[in-house]
Amino acid sequence: MTAAEPNLVPADGVVPARHWHRLDDGRIQCDVCPRECKLNDGQRGLCFVRARAGEQMVLTTWGRSSGYCVDPIEKKPLNHFLPGTPVLSFGTAGCNLTCKFCQNWDISKSREIDTLADAADPETIARAAQQIGCR
Repeated sequence: MTAAEPNLVPADGVVPARHWHRLDDGRIQCDVCPRECKLNDGQRGLCFVRARAGEQMVLTTWGRSSGYCVDPIEKKPLNHFLPGTPVLSFGTAGCNLTCKFCQNWDISKSREIDTLADAADPETIARAAQQIGCR
């Protein structure tokens, strides 16, 4: 249960995760959301982001994005936050909800790695936001 070091991310984008624990029956339980997914080796949680690989939980989407967009801040649910400024939005595949009306189901529940084609490590995202004037 160690944290991934940002400079040690493998090319496949899979890094060790935090916030999980081993159960008495041999499964491991994710402690990130209230769903508390209990996984055997090779299984993914409902979010598709966290998975069990051997004896640990891993993140399968770290450093990859499903898309980027610059929007006016008013389009986001951020009432009175930096009015009149642009905001850089980005996302990864995965979601722990199962909304029947989801407009992004092809991204949020994607099992295809091609959905996560763009590089998105934290430093690159921050640099891009600064370069295009997003605060």
